[in-house]
Amino acid sequence: EGMQPGAGAVVIDIGTRSWRAGFSGQETPTAEINTLATRPVARPRESGENRSKAFVGEGAALHPDTELIDPMQNGIIGNWEAAKTLWQHLFDHELRVLPEEHALLLTDPLMVEVVFESLGCPAFFAAHQPVLSTYAHGRTSGLVVDIGYVVSHAVPVQEGYGLAYATERMDLAGSHLSWYLTTLLGDTGYVLNNKMLLHMVEDIKHKCCYVASNFESECQLPPASYALDFPLPDGQTISLGKERFQCPEVLFRPLPDWGISYVGIHEMARRSLDKLPEEIRSTMYKNILLCGGSSLFKGLETRFGSELLQSLPPNTEVKVAAMPLRRYSAWTGGSILSSLQNFQTWWIRREEYNEEGPRIVHQKCY
Repeated sequence: EGMQPGAGAVVIDIGTRSWRAGFSGQETPTAEINTLATRPVARPRESGENRSKAFVGEGAALHPDTELIDPMQNGIIGNWEAAKTLWQHLFDHELRVLPEEHALLLTDPLMVEVVFESLGCPAFFAAHQPVLSTYAHGRTSGLVVDIGYVVSHAVPVQEGYGLAYATERMDLAGSHLSWYLTTLLGDTGYVLNNKMLLHMVEDIKHKCCYVASNFESECQLPPASYALDFPLPDGQTISLGKERFQCPEVLFRPLPDWGISYVGIHEMARRSLDKLPEEIRSTMYKNILLCGGSSLFKGLETRFGSELLQSLPPNTEVKVAAMPLRRYSAWTGGSILSSLQNFQTWWIRREEYNEEGPRIVHQKCY
């Protein structure tokens, strides 16, 4: 057979705001790139060479004379050209390997044609993010509560299969918090310049915001206990106050004018649990797994646990697990899965794809 398809497999977790990539068997990804890519805006006098240069990731937003292109729309790939720019960048500059020499495990089944036809990989597998997140926690069952950039999900996973009938999804996640923080800062008189705006607000959000264990009592504290000065890249300093905990509070109490479909993340989890049959539910209570970049706020894990408990029958035993590297949990699960000996027969080989076409993914992966 020659090379084992799983040897040095590449694992890529496709998120809405960032793609994480690395090699099977590692604990964390080698690279994480922001999904924003740019296309230079053509200038009549420029040589063709300069014009074709694309910027990828964090730096993209800071380049003048470029237009931003985002491959992702609502969490799925909408712009394939932009996606190909990202692929190219990942393999050429971050991983520095040839795609035709490595099997590829992805968290997006729609990618199968790109994998075989554009990248020329020898073998492929697709797995659901929530299932991989349970593997990263060393389990095969659990309620995965994933708070991402554009959406949050509660997905019960039972013995390696996501239970679609009890899955809850909500368009309340990191991007909404960034928007809200911008509004809060605007109310205090800070107007951040537009091109760097998102970049800076994200930075403030990640470094300064936290979840209060009790919002009302936090508001009663003397302002000095939550005031914080944050230096901006242009030399200004921004003074933060209540915004630090007002911003992530909306994960638990969405603003009233956002509409009835928005509930707190603890309520989203409870609705999912309620849809499960009794015999599965007790396992799920003890295996609630917090994942996703927007679950990383200091204080969130404790608050989530206490809010959830209050909405469940008395004496319910609840255990919430949140691994430190939880923004990578789906990636780490993919790394674990693809390095298992008994997984190696699961790869979809190029020959099988050529015979069966894209439908083979649904036969073999789901």
